[in-house]
Amino acid sequence: RLHRDPERLRELPEGIGDERREQLLSAALRRLAYTDTVRARELFEQESANLGLKDPALRERAAERIAWYSTIRGIEENRQWLDGWLANNGSADTLDQRARRSVIEQRWDELPDWVARLPAAARDDSRWQYWLGRAAEENGDDEAARAHWGRAAGQRNFYGFLAAERLGQAPVFSNASPATDDSAPTQPGLARVALLREIDEPQLAWDEWNWMLWHSSEGQRRKLAQHALQQGWYDLVVQASIQARAWNVLAWRFPAAHRDLFVNAARRHDLDPWLSMAVARRESAFYPHARSPVGAQGLMQLMPGTARKVARDAGQTPPDARQVMDPDINVALGTRYLAELLERFNGNRVLALAAYNAGPHRVDDWLAEEEDAVPADVWIESIPFYETREYVQAVLTYRVLFQGLHGNREELVLLRPDERGTPYSLAMMD
Repeated sequence: RLHRDPERLRELPEGIGDERREQLLSAALRRLAYTDTVRARELFEQESANLGLKDPALRERAAERIAWYSTIRGIEENRQWLDGWLANNGSADTLDQRARRSVIEQRWDELPDWVARLPAAARDDSRWQYWLGRAAEENGDDEAARAHWGRAAGQRNFYGFLAAERLGQAPVFSNASPATDDSAPTQPGLARVALLREIDEPQLAWDEWNWMLWHSSEGQRRKLAQHALQQGWYDLVVQASIQARAWNVLAWRFPAAHRDLFVNAARRHDLDPWLSMAVARRESAFYPHARSPVGAQGLMQLMPGTARKVARDAGQTPPDARQVMDPDINVALGTRYLAELLERFNGNRVLALAAYNAGPHRVDDWLAEEEDAVPADVWIESIPFYETREYVQAVLTYRVLFQGLHGNREELVLLRPDERGTPYSLAMMD
């Protein structure tokens, strides 16, 4: 009953015992933090102790949940309580979200204080070094801004690349050589993997491959990764790079998989092939038979309904479930869908990628929520869905890596000038 109506915490029966009472009060406040965050804060402040919630640990659990939702929802009514409570409490995740809230609201004067409360590893990460640079820039300290961006630019990720662009520098790839000897791997399972792939049993081949990786040394895993790359087993080489922890061997992590498919499909829609390849790398790690929990399929993880609609719009016969797994069909339809999103969002890749992940109507809603236009970097950080936020950053980063590794490294751009320089709001769609 408390879960359905957490404000009934005032109606707890007398005979349940103090320990159970406190547990129920804390649980009800945590539930109320989700359903009515302002009311949860009011009850916690004004009545919880009198109702019997006195155990410090249970009080902290309730307060932490109220603080979390107060932060991610940007509830101004709770701000004074929130900041007072976070002065002496709060998990690293909640403090991270509070610093993020300062970015979203562009309160550059307060951001450094919140970042200073984060663990040292988080403070040194490119993300917060980038935002400290932005705060310093907005506060008129260009020298400090460049120092922060310099520290961020040494890291191979979205904010590292974004900081490098701020400094007018090339992104740092930190690319390592495969560093294997010339001997070929000898595991008998390799023959089974080859045969299973030949007879179109990708799941069995995947299982066999992973069994070999789990029962191999690090050196053997590296040989397997190089062998998979040479065979064009792109999904298997990515998996081997993970098992070998070869984070800096970019040839294994970002092979130019199905390059001709992506180039030909992109040419039909005047699209950047590295962008659609980056989408596939993020969506499926190049496993053609990937299937998500919600039913998305194939290299570019198309929902069946989306695949059918895109095919019909193109005047083609809608594919069945098995056909969607075919790389030729999947890349053709996925690239066309990406091109349609780019057209809908006036060529803006940030918005199109957010729509590819979360749906175009959600992106429309997020743009409409901006009372004032905001810079591109702030808009990306303010994307409400963590998955979509990470997705946009990852795909744009992967695109730079693919082009730098396999294309023209002289023209590497994370955000184009029009994407970086245009304020983000619903007016972008006019």
